[in-house]
Amino acid sequence: MKPKFKVWLEENGGVAFSEGRMMMLEAVDRLGSLNAASKELGMSYRAAWGKIRATEKASGIKLLEVTTGGKGGGGAILTPESRELISKYIKYKDKLALLTEREFKNIFGRNQKEVAEYSKRNK
Repeated sequence: MKPKFKVWLEENGGVAFSEGRMMMLEAVDRLGSLNAASKELGMSYRAAWGKIRATEKASGIKLLEVTTGGKGGGGAILTPESRELISKYIKYKDKLALLTEREFKNIFGRNQKEVAEYSKRNK
């Protein structure tokens, strides 16, 4: 067996940042457009913008620098603060993965009798 988990950040009961939002920002970074990123991820442009705005509101940081249409078309790039949020989220998730693996081994790495006794003590 191997432990698995999902991590997301909440603010006032709503999702502030998650794996999906990180993937969206990474797609914007790679493709240079929120519209292209939303299409790649199979979501509407409106839904993507809604998630960006929700994260900006919850975190208090601007995630994208956006240029609107025109001759060359519009585009979007990540702000330095957005890049920092992604970096911190990855660091936090990696740290949790190490802690989760260690605790999993501490608890489940024992023989079944010890696991049963541990479970009874820690209910």
